[in-house]
Amino acid sequence: MLRKRRSTTTRAAAALFTAAVCGAAFGAAVYWAYSNAYGGTKKDDEDEDEEEEKRRVEKTTTETTETTTGRASGATTTVEDAIVGASGGTGVEPTTERTTLRAEKGAALAASAALDVKDTRYVVETYESLELAFAQAGLDPRALTPREFFHFATYPEVGCWPREHAKAGLPKDAARLVVLTMEEAPAIAAAVQSVVRELVRLVGATTDTFVPGRGSLHVTLFHVSRTFDYVATPVKCAADGANGRGTATLPPTSGAVEDAIAYEESAIADALHGCGACELEVDRVCMAPSGCLLLCFKDVRGNVQSIRERLRDKAIGSSKKQNETVHCTLARMFPKPGSSPLDAETIRAIAMMCARVTSALRGARFTAQHAVYCVEERYGCVDGKRCRIKL
Repeated sequence: MLRKRRSTTTRAAAALFTAAVCGAAFGAAVYWAYSNAYGGTKKDDEDEDEEEEKRRVEKTTTETTETTTGRASGATTTVEDAIVGASGGTGVEPTTERTTLRAEKGAALAASAALDVKDTRYVVETYESLELAFAQAGLDPRALTPREFFHFATYPEVGCWPREHAKAGLPKDAARLVVLTMEEAPAIAAAVQSVVRELVRLVGATTDTFVPGRGSLHVTLFHVSRTFDYVATPVKCAADGANGRGTATLPPTSGAVEDAIAYEESAIADALHGCGACELEVDRVCMAPSGCLLLCFKDVRGNVQSIRERLRDKAIGSSKKQNETVHCTLARMFPKPGSSPLDAETIRAIAMMCARVTSALRGARFTAQHAVYCVEERYGCVDGKRCRIKL
């Protein structure tokens, strides 16, 4: 009986041990399965997150590239449309000529944009700054008219006057410009003669002063070529054609300077046709730090601005530097070699002289019905070949 009980107990213990082992094995299997399932899911989630981040970055990069390309393309289209629209074209280019036309139009735009044409609505601020600069510091040696363009007399001669461009080593067509002459404003031209005489009296001991004749008084509208920025004749002009606005202008076949000037004169006259008369109003008379006594005007109707813009767009090869103001130069001062700068009393006297004349003339107006294209022979004198152009 005892042996039977022991056998039963042994079998129970073995069964319990077997069950424990099986339970442990089952638990381990469950834990392994759970770990694999969770770990695989986590790894898959991480992989999916990485793939999603990669797709997001690629999408962002693609959109940025497309946006940048679209903006650049849109800007190009805008520039081309502006040029073609200005010439009356449709803005649609033949595919076979696209590259050539774009190059021509780009050149035309770049050339016209490079011309320094200021807005005449702001000329008064410029006059005020010039007037103040002279009152505070007198003449600026760096801004004076170059002496090499003038002849200065030696005893027994007196005075100074401009040299001919040819004798100064410049081309005969070095200075070509479009002006309004003061011949259309005789009353104003006569009224400013007194201030010129007064200036000569005030500074005669220390400076040489050039006073242009009344027939040489003018208001410069546009510089086609300047002595310090020479442009060969004829200037390159914008030409409207069937394919839009280009820059090719055929020069005269003979190659003679006279023929080239005639060709340029015709192109300028064509550009000015229909611009309308210019009405100018006296703003002030002032001395600039450059030593120039200036009769300063306002552009009443804005036609001076229109003419400058018209010539900027037509004569695209012209000198880059254009006048900021609407003025007539009444006199030019040159300090004598070895002389002292103007003293404070002389500067004050000149400023008061200008103020008195300004008080008498401010508001006076004149209307110019014609412009003049001139090939200047001597600096600042508009004394060479002239062509009178109806505005």
